[in-house]
Amino acid sequence: MTVSLSRSFADEHGPIGFPRGFPLDRERDFDDRRIPSLSPGLRRDACSDHPVDADGIPPANILSRYYAENFFGVRLAHSLMERSGLGTEGNFPNYLTTIDFWNLCLDNIKLNNDEGQGCTPQPLPLSTWGMIFSAVNQMDTIGSGLKRFADLVPLIPSNVLVKIGRSPERVMIHYSRAGEASERGDRYLEIIALVFHCILLWGSAAPIEIDQLSLSSLLDDRDGSPLAGLTDDIDRHGTGLTVSYSKAVLDLPLGVRKYQSPPHHETTTFLELAARIRQQGGRRQSATVEKLRPLLLRGPLSQQQAADRMGISVATLQRRLARSGTSFRLISQEMRCEKLLSLLRTTANLDDIAFDLGFSDRRSLWRACQQWLGMSPTEYRNAHMS
Repeated sequence: MTVSLSRSFADEHGPIGFPRGFPLDRERDFDDRRIPSLSPGLRRDACSDHPVDADGIPPANILSRYYAENFFGVRLAHSLMERSGLGTEGNFPNYLTTIDFWNLCLDNIKLNNDEGQGCTPQPLPLSTWGMIFSAVNQMDTIGSGLKRFADLVPLIPSNVLVKIGRSPERVMIHYSRAGEASERGDRYLEIIALVFHCILLWGSAAPIEIDQLSLSSLLDDRDGSPLAGLTDDIDRHGTGLTVSYSKAVLDLPLGVRKYQSPPHHETTTFLELAARIRQQGGRRQSATVEKLRPLLLRGPLSQQQAADRMGISVATLQRRLARSGTSFRLISQEMRCEKLLSLLRTTANLDDIAFDLGFSDRRSLWRACQQWLGMSPTEYRNAHMS
């Protein structure tokens, strides 16, 4: 079963497929790790015509296919990618966007009811991490929230360990795993660190920046990292990873926005981050388009509101977009649809999704889904997760 999208969105994202059958094999072997050229079917939004630099390192918003295959296991990764319309056996793209990978993680959690993604000693049921994030968000400040996070993580059977350190200028969150270190385990730590960064951004409603990242030396820069693009100061040393923030963040209040709907809030926040990171790599577009995309992901805006925030007139905005071969309406629809596809993978209430996307009510969301996806939101969820 394949859903037909509007031409502009389909060109950007490819078809969305829902094949039956879902082998839960954790096989991790992959001999053809380094692929010198892109497959002909590589989607336009996955990467530019030249997705890697001279050292073979992809842009900040791109991961290699091996990243997904090593994380999920080859057969499971291929099943997830096929379900998401990213290709078919023998014709999968060599690179994925970080949004693609986030969506694969959401799909895997819902299909297998396992937030451990098969990387933990036993499955972690849906909302296991959400309970910890909710408790963190109830603290008064980020400083007290970090302490609670480190105290609570050992209580779930994830093998994840968190230690909080401080220097005169920075506070550091070090993520590691009990037992023998592995590529797959350190990739799981990257996902947890990214999600927790989104939790801090959501709960504080503040523009928190990562000062420094120290990633695992077991992992290869040529595969990318979901954390790439969040800071320019990145190195690789040892195993696990360390995320460093300015000590000034410790006094920022938490709970400014309530954490009530996992993984809705972190997904919304991640999409905003991804829109900003996309400006640093991947397929370059006009400066106007790249400024507009993140604004539209943060929340629904009229053309006048968007122009005001960009410091230009509506006429100037229209003229610049026309030069780029697009329009405000098309970009707004593409960003809404991209966000919709991610949020429908969560357990968020449809009324909340409608509000996030700027629809007046659930019926308006239903009509948009019929237009963009060819089915209602409920039918999409049932078809995609059955």
